[in-house]
Amino acid sequence: MARYRHPLTVGLAFEQWPALDKEAWSVANQTGDLLTGSGPAAAWKPKTHRTVKKAYGNWLRYLERTGQLKDVAGVGGRLTTENLEGYIAALRARVSARTAVTQLRSLSQAVLALDPDADRELLKLAISRVERIAPTSRSKSESLKAPTELVALGEHLMSTWQQRSAHDPRLNAMDYRDGLMIAFLARCPIRLENLAQMRVGQHLTREAGRWRVMFVPEEMKGKRALAFDFPEELSQALDTYLRTIHPMLCDGPEAGAPLWPSRHKKKRQMTAHGIYTRITQITSAHFGRPVTPHTFRDAAATFIAEMTPERARMAAAVLQHCSFETTLRHYIHGQQHLAAKRYHQAIAELVARVDNHPSR
Repeated sequence: MARYRHPLTVGLAFEQWPALDKEAWSVANQTGDLLTGSGPAAAWKPKTHRTVKKAYGNWLRYLERTGQLKDVAGVGGRLTTENLEGYIAALRARVSARTAVTQLRSLSQAVLALDPDADRELLKLAISRVERIAPTSRSKSESLKAPTELVALGEHLMSTWQQRSAHDPRLNAMDYRDGLMIAFLARCPIRLENLAQMRVGQHLTREAGRWRVMFVPEEMKGKRALAFDFPEELSQALDTYLRTIHPMLCDGPEAGAPLWPSRHKKKRQMTAHGIYTRITQITSAHFGRPVTPHTFRDAAATFIAEMTPERARMAAAVLQHCSFETTLRHYIHGQQHLAAKRYHQAIAELVARVDNHPSR
């Protein structure tokens, strides 16, 4: 028997949306040219598209169940005090205040895209009031780990990968794979989506005796190409991985093969969700608290800022950000390779300093 799911967790399917809403959604997502222009939702990332569409479907489901789903009211016309109070009460009966805030924010984003002229003041007021009763999320600083600690964890997994008594040798190979992935991410805090894209011979190539990492503009969030040397400190570990460990996890030719293959589906790259789960599981077991892949980026930014304030620009290059004014964007792009190399060197110096400490 199928598990019962409350309507508010399912939402109204797009096919069941009122004609006015479906038409508005299509217009909002329409791609245009220089003359016609694109809709406000056309540039959304797929994840944002799914999240906002689902939240709006939940809102329409509630309106349908309460008899308030009318074409004539329009998208923004449905944002009445009665409707919002009832919807928030229904949400709070099913989910936490923080989740309710997330749903309301996505609803606001949907309304803005579908009906740019809609009055969202009541909705904004509702969001601010629900936020007041939502518990404060745990501070990021509590889960931050220095890049040196993350590097040490990765190296520990690689050095002890054969010590676990596993019924399947591929489980041991996974330990080495995860260790290399964590050590690489600590030194090169790229986005999770890009980490999950990496393939041998495409994103990881050998040039003049050095391993290089490259992403084309279309693969990057900021639409700017990314290229840097694979950390020299991990070069030998990478060679060992590709020569000995990688074949245990991935059948087939090396060229074009996923860099982080899944144990369960050979020749298949680990998904972003799979990588997220593995890293949080490992860091939780080791540190007593999970460290997400995105927190690696926070750790890098904090580490750089603490090195010296004048190196703050380096953080933007290392994290592939484009937050400075236009005149500095070319400087960031041009220094990206150098900034990444300096960051790797700084971490290596700290690791060596810790290893040589008399108390060890």
